[in-house]
Amino acid sequence: LIIILVMAGSQGVGCIFSALPVAVFQGSITALSTLIKPIMTPLALSNLSFVGAVLIFCVGINLLWERKIKVTNLLPALLIAVFWSYVG
Repeated sequence: LIIILVMAGSQGVGCIFSALPVAVFQGSITALSTLIKPIMTPLALSNLSFVGAVLIFCVGINLLWERKIKVTNLLPALLIAVFWSYVG
């Protein structure tokens, strides 16, 4: 809400209308998270957090150097990390 108010002050009143789609999107993610709560064990969360941190690091690498890592191609690693916590 605070970011939307700041953007509305600098960009115009139209930014306020972006609050509705953002609320629906974030609300649906929050509602769906209750469905996967039983699946997410502490080990699965740990693996997911580690892989997510590596992907964010890769985004930082892309910002710093000319060498580009295609982070989008690495997104299935998030699912593999959760799956691996049940196999291993």
